[in-house]
Amino acid sequence: MSNTIKYIFIFLCFSLPWAIRAEQSKVVQNCEQITKITLDKLVPLVDKNDFTELESILSTIQTACGENEFTQRMRILRALLEKKSSGELIADYLDKNYHETLVMRWDYAAEEQHQRIYRDNKSDFNYIPLNHAIDSLTQVKATALLNSTSFNLTEQEREIVLLFADYVDDFYQSYEQTTPRKPTALESSQEYFTYKSKGGVNLYAGIEFPITGSNPLFKGSPTVALMYSSPLHTNFLYELGLKVRINSNDRDFEYLLHNEVEIVNSSASYAIGGTLGYKLFDNDKFILYPKVGLFFESTSTGLSEVTYYDNGYYEDGYGNSSVRYNNVNTMRTTLALSAMRHIAKKKYIGLEAAYHYVPYNWDENLITAIQPNYASLQLFFRF
Repeated sequence: MSNTIKYIFIFLCFSLPWAIRAEQSKVVQNCEQITKITLDKLVPLVDKNDFTELESILSTIQTACGENEFTQRMRILRALLEKKSSGELIADYLDKNYHETLVMRWDYAAEEQHQRIYRDNKSDFNYIPLNHAIDSLTQVKATALLNSTSFNLTEQEREIVLLFADYVDDFYQSYEQTTPRKPTALESSQEYFTYKSKGGVNLYAGIEFPITGSNPLFKGSPTVALMYSSPLHTNFLYELGLKVRINSNDRDFEYLLHNEVEIVNSSASYAIGGTLGYKLFDNDKFILYPKVGLFFESTSTGLSEVTYYDNGYYEDGYGNSSVRYNNVNTMRTTLALSAMRHIAKKKYIGLEAAYHYVPYNWDENLITAIQPNYASLQLFFRF
């Protein structure tokens, strides 16, 4: 009965996130598709200063995606061009720090790799491609407002128009910043994206325990691992490195060496290999991803052989030797679910639950049957 509960738990750990991801994917696809359709309709209308359908179009976007910087920018632009009161709209825009979002958009749009940046971070840009025609129109209309003598802009309106026209330094100077610089929140956002584009090192520590067998040879044992981890800005994540399990709570077992049965005990198991994962969720603070792993594992037995190569010169001190360790060698397969939280810069803290299949008896020299099914829980740090 206990084994059944364990298997159900493992199944839920790996199936539930996929179900959540599927539902989230539907919402994202709906938002992205609706945004694209409405933009195709909106661009020619804004080009002609025809705002009769603007509110209906923006409401459609908000229903699918929620309010964002773009929807409020369009409302402000309409109010300015139609010479209507815009004070409350502008105040709301600034209170929600949408100006930081737009400055980030202008900055990334100027990058040579802006298409890749958008592709890897669509949600951060409200599913509107960088350098989209609607942005160009915003800048053109804003520049016209600045240069027109028929519009009497208030100081507040002039500030926001400077921002819309991509005169960012002028905007911040007028916005009473001490220096024409990006606000701290924006700097953090851009800096964070830079750090996500870099690889890191993951340090794991936890416990591994058997989930089948009435009297397993390897019981609960501490584990540590050191892994190189790929950049986090892509959906696929991989790791390469070394895992060590300290076999501090195991029984003796039988191992066949040169047709003689040896009674041995293992001090540690070493595994070298890697994992491949796919992000199910990433909101910059939290990342959730399942992964699969394959490792070559060698479990120590304490048995070794020394071979000397003297080539007739060993007596004169010119010989050498090699050591062969007679370990239990096999392959380790891993299914895991990892969650991590951003701390600062490249630093994350995370938790991983995993299932491991380790067929020790693939090694023909191993006599004692060792159960192959294990689970582990590990805390890890990425830096």
